[in-house]
Amino acid sequence: MRFRFRHVMAVLVALAAAGAWRARAGQEAATTAKEGQDDAALVKRGEYLVTKVAMCVDCHTPRNDDDKPDKTRMLQGAPLTTKPVDEDDIWSDEAPDVTRSGMLGDWGEEGMIKFLSTGLDPDEMRAMPPMPQYRLDAEDARAVTLYLKSLEGAKDAEE
Repeated sequence: MRFRFRHVMAVLVALAAAGAWRARAGQEAATTAKEGQDDAALVKRGEYLVTKVAMCVDCHTPRNDDDKPDKTRMLQGAPLTTKPVDEDDIWSDEAPDVTRSGMLGDWGEEGMIKFLSTGLDPDEMRAMPPMPQYRLDAEDARAVTLYLKSLEGAKDAEE
């Protein structure tokens, strides 16, 4: 059997394409694995930001009988014990549930990231005091959001 140049070239092109496809599939698998690792690292960073830096737990987590945050209801909303100096000031009486079944569930990931990075909710409204107007950078806002998504909320627990 005689092979012509074009047949040899066709086989070489097919082999090269198969190799390129295999390499690309490997890159995509590696990228997906890296994104999973990156997300896990971001969740860990989000937990740090929420619990140690912004101290969200202080207001958004209900208290137990010892007046300590109830870790079984982490960030599921709570009555606020702080009051404004001037009784006429507009002030929220309650810190809402910010878990995946609370505000995060209502706003979605992009809405929460917007809120944490601009201080404005998806309806362009500012949070009611005493909630600070955060201006996190995009990566920190995403880290906090991914952490909040990892938490079971009150609505999740009811189901």
